[in-house]
Amino acid sequence: MTDHAPLQHVKAAPSGWVVQNHLQTFSGHAGPFYRREDGPEPGIGFYAEAHHANLGGVIHGGALLTLADMSLFDVCFRALGRLKAVTVTMNAEFLGPGPVGEFIEATGDMTKAGRSLIFARGLITANGKSILSFSGSLKRIS
Repeated sequence: MTDHAPLQHVKAAPSGWVVQNHLQTFSGHAGPFYRREDGPEPGIGFYAEAHHANLGGVIHGGALLTLADMSLFDVCFRALGRLKAVTVTMNAEFLGPGPVGEFIEATGDMTKAGRSLIFARGLITANGKSILSFSGSLKRIS
């Protein structure tokens, strides 16, 4: 698998963001996703396009849940450094519709890190409006 092969539909990253370089994985096909540049502040996002929408013309819940899951990892990586982990649980509350044509952003914070389990929570927004709140846990793997 070629992780760094560019896809034709990748838009330029917003200021302060970079496109993720694993474009040939699931998240590359579901996105592409962007991450806030290196530093302590977490952030994962994507440009909401027609292929992210449901039949109602708003962003599909599965696209938002994918973003939330990716954000759990971003939050924990920035707090703890790179580690191997898998998602154990994820809870989400849909707060409003995700508009097509906007940059959708997820951020959050780690709430606890144990030897095996790590807990985090976050919020997905578009233009400052809340779309989804989420929380979850990751399990460290070797």
